[in-house]
Amino acid sequence: MDVFLFYKLNRGVHFIMDQGPKANAFQFLDKLQFNRFHIQLLIFTTLSSVVMGIISQTVAYILPLVLKEWHLTPVQGGSIASYTFLGLMLGAAGFGILSDRIGRKKTLILAVAISGIFNGIAYFAPDYTVFCVLRFLSGLGLGGIPPLSVTLLSELVPTRMRAKAVTTATCGFPFGWALSGIVAMFIVPNFGWRVLLAVSGFLALILVPFLIVYLAESIRFLSGKGRNEEATEQMRRIEKTARLSASEWSFDGIASGPHKEKGALRQLFSAKLATMTILVWLSYCFTLVTVHGLSVWIPQLFVKAGYSLVKSYSFSIVQSMWALAGGFFLGFLLDRFGRKPGLLLSFMLGGLSILIFSIANSPAFLYLAGVATGLFVLPLPGVLHVVAGEIYPTRIRATGVGWAAVASRVGSILGPIFGGAIQMAGLGFHTFFFIFAMPCFMCMILVAFYKVNVKNDALEEVSSKLMSKS
Repeated sequence: MDVFLFYKLNRGVHFIMDQGPKANAFQFLDKLQFNRFHIQLLIFTTLSSVVMGIISQTVAYILPLVLKEWHLTPVQGGSIASYTFLGLMLGAAGFGILSDRIGRKKTLILAVAISGIFNGIAYFAPDYTVFCVLRFLSGLGLGGIPPLSVTLLSELVPTRMRAKAVTTATCGFPFGWALSGIVAMFIVPNFGWRVLLAVSGFLALILVPFLIVYLAESIRFLSGKGRNEEATEQMRRIEKTARLSASEWSFDGIASGPHKEKGALRQLFSAKLATMTILVWLSYCFTLVTVHGLSVWIPQLFVKAGYSLVKSYSFSIVQSMWALAGGFFLGFLLDRFGRKPGLLLSFMLGGLSILIFSIANSPAFLYLAGVATGLFVLPLPGVLHVVAGEIYPTRIRATGVGWAAVASRVGSILGPIFGGAIQMAGLGFHTFFFIFAMPCFMCMILVAFYKVNVKNDALEEVSSKLMSKS
């Protein structure tokens, strides 16, 4: 067995191979100090999530004007967001499967490009129907971004930083909501709601060439496909970017050779994985009911409560700006206490934060509620991404994460429609938030039944631990 000695130098982390002719690449990746390569990877996966957040949240900021221009009911308005999330649902499954076949990097780039192109074209939508179709097509691309970013980070980031990296990157999504709101405050009153669509689509397309140049492919994916020469090239790239000493690499630990992906979905429901798959899917669904029910309707709720359009934007922006810090904090909880205790605490804090909205009676109190939900509610999908990215073997990991994202998009679709129905039923501002706090507490019950508590486990050890459970 290879044994490595690690030591720090001013220009990076170096290692000496103590035994054996080759260093095991996967052991090395799991034990490596966080370095320039990981920072670069985290930056571009986070930027992908930011773009996703900007594009998805444009609906919330333009919704009051779209409702007025096209004379739509609240349910029709909510369905615009739901068509987007329907695209996200199908895209998550499709791009996840595609990623397990052609690679994480190529598929992520394709997803970002599709989301930007169709969101930009929505600028020209003549009516409600065409707009919904274009938002659906943009959503297809958006759906691929979370599972691909999560899979790349899970497979390339060292064990002790995995949860913090995944939650931080995925919280680029709500951070994008904040940026979208800031841009909307300037663009929408001065140039109209359509220009916001064009700008957000353009931002996605700007990111594409940077992903092509700077994003790395997963070593685990390449080795699992028997493409060890390409895996070695990627290891050389890591060495160069992180300024590490060169070594000869072995890729033992993942079954090599081309894998037939037929039946990959069926494998998610094998005897050992079925329980966790169902529990994680339900957790995703309930979480996204809350997250997107709130995010889509908060600007409109505040307008109805008597606040100006720009003021309503400010509440959403405050909420979203705190999400990145919240993602890092919740990731810390998962790394520090393990996945089950960390998730239980995260969902409890999330539910309590929403309840603050239900009792708030002043602008200052509402801003406090916005900060709390930004810290503890918006990052909740990210903490679930950590679990989904760990429990499945490499050959079906992106498929597993993708289908978990599909389950989440069921919640994304239902949340905005449910929020519209609550308003049409005549229930008040405070009741709205009380109802949307309940899914967080339901998720606590689901997490209590999780079969494995991951803490400081190498990626290959996690699925093995789960598979050993009766």
